[in-house]
Amino acid sequence: MRTLATALSLALLATLPAAHAAPQEETFTIPESGADNVDPNKLSSLADRNDPRAINNVGWLWVRGEGGVKQDYKEAMQWFKHAAKMGYTPAMNNVGLLYAQGHGVKQSYEEAFKWWMRAAERGDAWAMTAVGDLYENGQGVPQNYELALNWYREAAREGDSLGMWNVGNFLELGLGTARDIPQAVEWFRKSAERGYAPAIHRLALMMEAGKIGESPDLVEAYAHYAIASERYTAEDADEAEENGRLLRVLRKKLSAEQLQAADARKGVLAGQYRKPEKPRTPDGSST
Repeated sequence: MRTLATALSLALLATLPAAHAAPQEETFTIPESGADNVDPNKLSSLADRNDPRAINNVGWLWVRGEGGVKQDYKEAMQWFKHAAKMGYTPAMNNVGLLYAQGHGVKQSYEEAFKWWMRAAERGDAWAMTAVGDLYENGQGVPQNYELALNWYREAAREGDSLGMWNVGNFLELGLGTARDIPQAVEWFRKSAERGYAPAIHRLALMMEAGKIGESPDLVEAYAHYAIASERYTAEDADEAEENGRLLRVLRKKLSAEQLQAADARKGVLAGQYRKPEKPRTPDGSST
C-alpha cells in the first residue's frame, strides 16, 4: 500500500499509493528559491501589499522556524488562514495539513477535509488527491471508494501523476469500480510517462506476474525495474530499496542474452519515461 505520507515530507511535497493512499504528513508550500516571495527581507513588504503567496510564505517561515523566527505552528496557521481567505489554494492546503497533523491545533481530519475540499473545488489538483485520500481511508468522512476514485480522476485530468497512479490502482484492484486491468495499465503508463517511479515499478510488477500480455515478460519487467531505479526520488527511499531488491532477484533469472535485451529496452524506456520533475508543492510549483 502506497500512501500520501510516503510522498510527503516536512520540507518538500514530492509528487504525492497502493491499495490505499493515506495519512497526511507535515508538508507545506515551498516557494521557489530566490523569489521575492521567499526572501525574508522582502516578505514583509509583499505581505503588506496583500500578496497571498507572500502571506502564505510568511506562514511557511513560522512552520520551518526560519527567517529569524522560532517554529510556531499557531502563528503559521494565522498566516495560512489569512492567505486562504484571499482564495489562495496552496494556503488552504497548508491549513488542512496543520489540522491533519494536529500542529498548533487539535488534530482533525474533518477540518482538514473542509479546507482541502475548498481548494479542490477551485481546481487544485493536489487538494483533489488529498480529498480522494480521505475518502479512501475514511478519515474525516465515511469511507467511500467511489468518491475517492472520482476525486483521483479529477486530479488525473489535471495532469497529476499521483492522481493517475491512484486511478490505475483502483482499477487494478476493483475499488469503487469494476476491475479493469487494461485500463489500469493505461493509467499507470500515463503516470510513468511523467517520470513517476512508483508507476513504472507497478508496470514492472504486472509484467513479471503476467498481467500485461498473455504471459510474464521478464525482459520487459527487468527494464522497467531498472528505469524505475533511476526515477525514484529521495522521498521514496524505502520503495526504491524494494525496487532494487526485485531488480537483483530478477537479474539472477535472466540469461546473458536476456539481460542484453533488457538493457537495450531500458534505453528506449529512458526516452519514454521522462526524468522526475523537481519536488512539487501543493500549488504545483517546483522547489
